[in-house]
Amino acid sequence: MHYIGIDVGGTNLVAGLVNELGHIFNKVNTPVAKDMTAEQFGAELVRMARRLCEVGEVDPSQINSVGIGLPGAVDNKAGLFVQNPNMPFRNKNVPLREMFQKEWDVPVFLGNDANCAAVGEYWAGAAKGCDPVVMITLGTGIGGGLIVDGKLFTGFANAGMEVGHMIIQPNGILCGCGGRGCWERYGSATALIQLTRLEMERNRSSELWTIVDGDSFKVTGRTPFQAARLGDAAAKRVLSNYLQGLSVGMINLVNIIQPEIICLGGGVSNAEDDLLLAPLRELVWRGCFDKANHVRIEKASLGNDAGVVGAALLCNLV
Repeated sequence: MHYIGIDVGGTNLVAGLVNELGHIFNKVNTPVAKDMTAEQFGAELVRMARRLCEVGEVDPSQINSVGIGLPGAVDNKAGLFVQNPNMPFRNKNVPLREMFQKEWDVPVFLGNDANCAAVGEYWAGAAKGCDPVVMITLGTGIGGGLIVDGKLFTGFANAGMEVGHMIIQPNGILCGCGGRGCWERYGSATALIQLTRLEMERNRSSELWTIVDGDSFKVTGRTPFQAARLGDAAAKRVLSNYLQGLSVGMINLVNIIQPEIICLGGGVSNAEDDLLLAPLRELVWRGCFDKANHVRIEKASLGNDAGVVGAALLCNLV
C-alpha cells in the first residue's frame, strides 16, 4: 500500500511516496513561484503527485491517499486551506481538496504542518509507541501538535494546539498575533536570536562577535551554542535565559496534558544535548506537578522528513 505526502513550505514543495510503515521510497521537490496563484498551487500539487508515481514506478490506482501538510490553518472536514501567512497568494478558504480531486479522484487529507510533523514522529519517529504525544517545532515561531488515543487533536474549529501563543508573561513582549507575552516570543529560534543580539550589545568583547565576524545580522540559532561551547560567559547567559522561557511553556503543557513524550523539532533542537536537552529536561521536570513520572523529552528523529511522512499518513489519525 502506498501513500503520498506533500510538505508545503513558503519557498519549497516536497512530495514523498511513503509506505504504511512511514518509509519514504522516492521524493520530488519544486520551488514555490513568487507569483503563484491558488489555482496554480493546486495544479502544481497534482502535478507533483503524478510525477512521484512516475518516478516511483507506481500506478496511480495503487495510491491509497494523498496528504498535504500546509503552513497555516486548515479544515480537513471541509477540505479547505483556511488561511495562510506564508504563501504568495492570500486567498482564504481555498477549496484545496476539491481542486485536487477535479484532476485526480483520490482521497485527500489536509493538515497543518506542525500537526503533520507530530503524526510523522508518532507513526515512524521518536514518539513511536507513545501516547499521548506532543510535538513542538522551534522555528520562526513555535508550532505544536498533539496526538491522544491514536488520533490527532485539532480542537473544535481546527485551531487547537497553537501553543506558540499561550501567554507565559502577562503584558510581555508584543507578538505578531497582536497579543503580548506569547511563548514563541521567548522560546522560538527568533527569540533566541534576539536574546543573542541583545547580549552582544551589552558585551562587546564576547566571543559571540568573533563567531559572526563582527556582524550581528549573521547571528543564527546556532551562534550562542557555538560560543557557549567555547566557554563564553555572555553566550551562557543567553542560553540560560532562553531555556527558562522555553521550559515555562513545556511545563504548562506537561501539567495540562501529561504526555508520554515531547518531541522537539526545528533547527534549535539540533544543538548538543548537554547544552539544550539536559538542562531543559531538568528545568521541566523540576517544574512539573508530578515529580514521580517524568515525561520523556527527546529530539524528533525524522528531521525534514517528518512533514512528508506525517502528511502521507494523516488518513490514519484524523
